[in-house]
Amino acid sequence: MSARSLNSGGDAKGGFPAGGLLGLAVMAGAAGLGLVLAWQAGLFGGGPGAAARRSAAVYASALRAEHQAFTEVYLRHEARALRVGAGETLAGLLARAGAEQAATNAAMASIVDVYNPRRLRPGQEIDLFFLREGDAAQLTGVAFRSEPGATVTANLTSSGAFAAREVMMPLKFEISRIAAPIEGSLYATAMARGATDREVAALADAFSYDIDFQRDISPGDKFELVFERFYDDAGDTVRTGELLFLSLETRRGARAFYSFQAPGDARGDWYDADGKSARRFLMKTPINGARLSSSFGMRRHPVLGYTRMHRGTDFAAPTGAPILAAGEGSIVRAGPFGTYGNYIRIRHANGYETAYAHMSRFARGMRAGARVHQGQVIGYVGTTGRSTGPHLHYEVLRRGQQINPMNIQVANGRNLSGRDLELFQAERERIDILRHARDSEATEAAAPNARAGAL
Repeated sequence: MSARSLNSGGDAKGGFPAGGLLGLAVMAGAAGLGLVLAWQAGLFGGGPGAAARRSAAVYASALRAEHQAFTEVYLRHEARALRVGAGETLAGLLARAGAEQAATNAAMASIVDVYNPRRLRPGQEIDLFFLREGDAAQLTGVAFRSEPGATVTANLTSSGAFAAREVMMPLKFEISRIAAPIEGSLYATAMARGATDREVAALADAFSYDIDFQRDISPGDKFELVFERFYDDAGDTVRTGELLFLSLETRRGARAFYSFQAPGDARGDWYDADGKSARRFLMKTPINGARLSSSFGMRRHPVLGYTRMHRGTDFAAPTGAPILAAGEGSIVRAGPFGTYGNYIRIRHANGYETAYAHMSRFARGMRAGARVHQGQVIGYVGTTGRSTGPHLHYEVLRRGQQINPMNIQVANGRNLSGRDLELFQAERERIDILRHARDSEATEAAAPNARAGAL
């Protein structure tokens, strides 16, 4: 183990008070030891030349003694990094590392005052510090990340007890830009590059009017996110701020949206480069993260066993997954409805209605006559009625006739004009400057590596 790793470990985790006092005591005696060795070597006699030689020899002897003392002290300190095993507790990990029961109990008693050890997850790294005395090793410190941006430390003090504290690390801020091809899944790719659930959910919401995320997204498709990010010293995202820009390029084409809140609006929304709203009159997929399990059209019925027309779209999802209202409107029916099970129908403008079946339960306030807004949770996935498993059966009706939800072409939501459009254009330019600045930084960072590779 290097001196650097020992020193950095001690600094980062709060040091070792008991071991530090011992080190200072050794330092205080090192110079004296050097003088004694020099006296015994007969270096304190003779003229001026001898005096110079004596001075050099004394200094060298003191350095050797100090180095030996430091080496002996710090080689007795051990730092180990262990990962929490499946089903393992922190106390169990300490025991596995060789800590004595009394030290384990004392360390745990101090830690529970600042952190609940049950929050630790399998695979999480725990740093342990020991002081070795012969074949025995005494636990002197425990440290681990309690959450992004925070560290819990428990150190053995000179009194023989442990003192624990949670230290919040200073955060850094940046405008983060993620532009990458999708590898495996959009969610996993975005998360691996510093995004959070919040950014992925916003992207899914903005594109839910145009994209079927089960059929239209493939590995190799490209996406971009620009958002405010706060991160810790390890580079881990602690939290994110405003999401400014998002884009998605699939085989159906490329679309990009900017965040903008017009004067007088209660909240911001997404608009394309021309100020046209990302929102549509109706959503294609009124549920996030579900799998399209049955399309509109003729099919062999899974319960009845014969071929018949399937007049909706089914989305397989876990029981309890939230179901969203596909558009603004008023509820005309909410309750049990024959083979549909728990059922809601919503009336929208222009002769359109949407229906949602097989719910496990309804959201609060869902009753005939209630108004709902687009994206509002109206119920939860279930398997009530004639159903073989938990899923949402979703229908779109136009003047009473079911139509294919995936093929409907309906108008955009609000489009900006006048002064609102002028303000949006200024905000769009600001966001583009931020995007291009991130491009320039990435190019400059890559250039030295490219030159190094060419040498």
